[in-house]
Amino acid sequence: MGRFFSEAVERALKYIYYDLRAQRGQEGFRLLEQAVQDGDADACCLLARCLYGPEYTWPGHNFPVDEQAGDELMRRSVLEGSAIGTLLSLRCGVMNRQLAQAMPLSLQEAFDTVLDKAEHGEPLCQMIIGNSYYWGDFPEIQGKTREDFDSDDAVQSYLRENYAKCEDWLWRSLRSGISTGGVNLANFYREGKAGLISPRPEKAIEVYRYGAERGYPSYFFYYANELYDQGKKGEAFEFYRRAAEAGEPRAFFWAGYSYELGEGVPKDNTQATQYYQQALSAPIQEKVNPANRMGMCYYDGRGVERDYAKAFQLLKWAEDHGGPAMLYYLGACYANGQGTRQDYAKAFTYLDKVNWDCPHAFYLLGKMYCNGLGVPMDIAKGVEYLQKAGDYVEVKEELRHYKKTLFGKWVRR
Repeated sequence: MGRFFSEAVERALKYIYYDLRAQRGQEGFRLLEQAVQDGDADACCLLARCLYGPEYTWPGHNFPVDEQAGDELMRRSVLEGSAIGTLLSLRCGVMNRQLAQAMPLSLQEAFDTVLDKAEHGEPLCQMIIGNSYYWGDFPEIQGKTREDFDSDDAVQSYLRENYAKCEDWLWRSLRSGISTGGVNLANFYREGKAGLISPRPEKAIEVYRYGAERGYPSYFFYYANELYDQGKKGEAFEFYRRAAEAGEPRAFFWAGYSYELGEGVPKDNTQATQYYQQALSAPIQEKVNPANRMGMCYYDGRGVERDYAKAFQLLKWAEDHGGPAMLYYLGACYANGQGTRQDYAKAFTYLDKVNWDCPHAFYLLGKMYCNGLGVPMDIAKGVEYLQKAGDYVEVKEELRHYKKTLFGKWVRR
């Protein structure tokens, strides 16, 4: 046996929560699977959290997601007497009247067991206690109802006092080595508790800075975001880079974006596209931005060999999955038949929405109006767009085909 849990569970906790830079999460996952087979109730609870998705564990672990299997494991952990499972079941939504009646531990008994381990230094238990206060589970755990208080002021005082306890416990968990303990701590500072505790957003930045100083990969990323928002692009890039090197998948896009735009680092399209490729392969859901940027790079041949087929595939995928449509690029692909079948009508649906100074889009619109491609022919409107497009070869060549009559009407020569 380990100090607080079984030896297998304690090793799994180290790999999944306490030593992220080692990137041994998959090994920890397998340890939990074996411990579950061996009848370890705590392992059931922890494996369930792994299966619930990246908001419950570090996304860099790339665990499979299976919420139904997670719920079954969580219920099993409760029924087999896991104290941590009993408390965590309140957070994942499996605790219901039937489970509450069947579970061997009361919520208060489970809380007291976890609290004892937390007071003796177990980081996960410190986080669970902190979250019990942060999420407001304490009235249910303590069996408190409105009838237990003499006045609304007494209720407010009780809530304020107990919500505030999350701060100390979440700090303890973060300082003890569990980086996820700081996530709700930062949220607590940033949001406060409505009508009870005022926000202190400056303290959230302290949490991110502390985690970054401790070398937690996710906190390199969080702190980089804060620095970026403050306009400190050079410092932000350094932390994005460190986060990416430590395997933080959410940092790949921002490191690439910094290289592409030259924000805080000299422009380097090759480096940018390498990071975008990593972002597209990473175990994260937010892929529309790297898909769009990578699609544009393939279209322009920036950092990679020009490939219109790959460009269109990525750009259209991003749009189809809720990303912002890259209007000029998608319009150009359809107008020129680059990477897809030529379709001037579809091209127009994109290009007509361009509302910024985009000479290449204006050129295509001018050519389409002048020649009636996908739109009714309107030479005057086409020439207007061509004149807005600027002074480059293709524009000059197209304009040579038109002239203004004595009466001021644009016609084809």
